[in-house]
Amino acid sequence: MYAQQQKPVREIRGQSGPVGHGARQNMKSIFSARLSRHATSKLGFGTLLGTMLLLSACQSVNYGLPQTQTTSNPAPAFVETSLAIKTGVAEGEVLGSGQTRVALLLPMTATGNVTAIATEYRNAAELAIQTRGENTMELVIKDTGGTAAGAIARTEEAVREGAAIILGPVFSGSVTSAASVASPNNRMMIAFSSDPGAASDGVFLMSFLPDQIVDRTVTYAASIGMSSMAAILPNGAYGLLVERQLRETLAQRGGELTGVARYDYSNDSIVAAVKEILPALEEANAIFIPDGGTAPIALARVLQSEGVNLREKRLIGTGQWRSSDLTSAFLQGALFADMDQAGFESFKNRYREKYGTAPSVNGGLGYDAVTLVADLLASGNPQALSRRSLENPTGFQGVTGLFRFLPDGGTQRGLAVYQIVEGQANVVDSAPTYFGPTTSAQF
Repeated sequence: MYAQQQKPVREIRGQSGPVGHGARQNMKSIFSARLSRHATSKLGFGTLLGTMLLLSACQSVNYGLPQTQTTSNPAPAFVETSLAIKTGVAEGEVLGSGQTRVALLLPMTATGNVTAIATEYRNAAELAIQTRGENTMELVIKDTGGTAAGAIARTEEAVREGAAIILGPVFSGSVTSAASVASPNNRMMIAFSSDPGAASDGVFLMSFLPDQIVDRTVTYAASIGMSSMAAILPNGAYGLLVERQLRETLAQRGGELTGVARYDYSNDSIVAAVKEILPALEEANAIFIPDGGTAPIALARVLQSEGVNLREKRLIGTGQWRSSDLTSAFLQGALFADMDQAGFESFKNRYREKYGTAPSVNGGLGYDAVTLVADLLASGNPQALSRRSLENPTGFQGVTGLFRFLPDGGTQRGLAVYQIVEGQANVVDSAPTYFGPTTSAQF
């Protein structure tokens, strides 16, 4: 069950969807392999780049409300309201017949692979409604067309129809546009962009945010002696965000970034980046390659051809590697952080059984958003979807693992660290089981 934890317990701005484990635009690769670029419009870079995974899991942050309220506590800055009352017939596909109306904004008729992304969110929402019961809510799926104007129009429509909360949209531009309507009308939003800039007061991002994944991976690597790293990063916003977090985490852990090289998705650029990083590898004991698809293998192949001993210089990655061929000899022994897979595997099996294909992490995010709302509504609390309720510091447990929404709209997630051994990703440092009341996840 999608339950609140009982113990005290960012789409990089770009051209496509949430950052995570997804498929990027296909590009030329080395030795006739094709490099699959994950869209970064996106931590949209788990299955999430194109759509992939991805804030710091171990930073000390004030997470807001204490677990126990007393009458001496000051009043919250935000306005608590009862659930909105639905009015009239809703425009859009309707799933469920519950008393409370919930809007789900998706780019159902957008161009390219965006339609497939939207369909996955839609299917996951349907599965969530069927799992929690048809009477938990009335979920109205509204098509934004993948545009900011469409997001504004559909949000205005949802507010008029009495939707109590807005789920979605997917892309950062659409999220900020929708928020310009939802926030003045005191509607909370749970959006799917992985661009940290799309988050704000009352606009929560469901996605895996890139900097949190980087922090978790690098923190673990530093803890076992790999505190000196060189990085090979893709050009663009994702690479810049990763470098910023990499430097910050290494500085906090007493480590060192010995050098950075960047590449575009072409054979010549990959080779040039590897040659550029070679001097920095002399002082490094690990090589950080956050990109997924065929990029890690292509880079590792060239590194080896240039004489780099990959047994001595350990490869470090991110959850985007789920979209790579983990059976490749070049990746054995490598480390990366990702969500806890236990709950997600069960969800994948149910989704595959119903829709005939395996979902990406996007499906899990959509499922968790809908089941979270359903379970909050089941409490019968008229303020179930208020900001106070959504920012419960104990967090929630979904098929994508442990998470909680932060006051700035970001999401803190419990992540595991995996090592690739004989083609399998094995847990070497488990995901946290609960969040502390005002501290980071307990590892």
